[in-house]
Amino acid sequence: MMEFTRSGRLRASGRRRTGWGLAVGAGAIVWAVLANGQGRDTAYLLMALAALGVLTGIRELRRAARPFSLRVDEQGITLVDGGLGWGQIEGVALHYRAAVHVDSDDGATAAPPPHLHVFPTGGAELPGLRASVTAGRRFYDVADAAELDQGPGRLIEALTRYAGPRLEAAPHGLRRAVAPGPATLQGPGFGPLTDAAGFPRAAENPAVAARTFTARRHTGARLLLALALAVAGTAATVPLFTGHLPWGPEPAAALAPLGAMLGWGLSALSFRSWMRPLRLRIGPDGLAVQNAAVPEVAIGWDQVVAVAVAHRPGATEKHLWLLLWPVPGHSFDLPHEFTDGHRTYPLVELRRLRDGDEVERTARYFAGSRYAESA
Repeated sequence: MMEFTRSGRLRASGRRRTGWGLAVGAGAIVWAVLANGQGRDTAYLLMALAALGVLTGIRELRRAARPFSLRVDEQGITLVDGGLGWGQIEGVALHYRAAVHVDSDDGATAAPPPHLHVFPTGGAELPGLRASVTAGRRFYDVADAAELDQGPGRLIEALTRYAGPRLEAAPHGLRRAVAPGPATLQGPGFGPLTDAAGFPRAAENPAVAARTFTARRHTGARLLLALALAVAGTAATVPLFTGHLPWGPEPAAALAPLGAMLGWGLSALSFRSWMRPLRLRIGPDGLAVQNAAVPEVAIGWDQVVAVAVAHRPGATEKHLWLLLWPVPGHSFDLPHEFTDGHRTYPLVELRRLRDGDEVERTARYFAGSRYAESA
């Protein structure tokens, strides 16, 4: 059994906001008394912002005073006013909001802590909370993980331990691939799982070694072409500064500096792609991907909830991507986005790979029950 509270963090945050708001407000009042004209207008604006901070702090202090308790155990999920047994719960999910902030160190986007959403079965009610609807499913927003005193990590640990397959870590519109034969490992969610012994792999061939897919375009040839353009543009630009144009002062001569800058810029980009070419490896231990923007990132199957070959969620293009959804609590140094509140990693666009049409069969083979299909 794991219990969660939120009074500690809310109280600390409320005191901090109220204290800073009062301090800034007092300074703004002094400024308004001593200043005049535009300076006084600025002081009034600062006073309004300080008042907003104070009101926000008071609101958090009032929330901290309200009784709150979240318990997750083998029986189900329980709040102060009541709870739901696991038999009354269709699924639980850690829902990430669409808003993200940028990490100034490496420019990567990072999601704020998720909200815990509970999807009840038909007719089940969770006392004390108002139900909402998303994509035709009724759910309760039970808690903001950022407010819990025990932190998001402990919440993920509790859900992984007690929710089992009800923990949805991938969009609800996906289902695990159906294994051949009469017996399958279908489940209602995409919670962390381990392939059972003897799970029939969805492949035509017997077990094979890991397969590596490389870029369709030859990066070396592209680098040589870019260097040729850069050298030619530079050679044609030099006479512009000496005043000796072998072809005369024609308007076309002005394009030489543009060609030089374009050539050297493309050379830098092509050199990076040549040094770190696009590559995807899929094998029995997991998969690995690298491109010009990121070094190789290896991902084990025990870190993966679902993998699929599908269209990139929310994108207008119709090309296929290899998509991955991680086990809750895991993240990778790769670009990601959020689909239906779940962290989604678009690993690679298949048309950029040689034999890209073989990626689906290879991923299905090695991923086993982690391979996902549309419902």
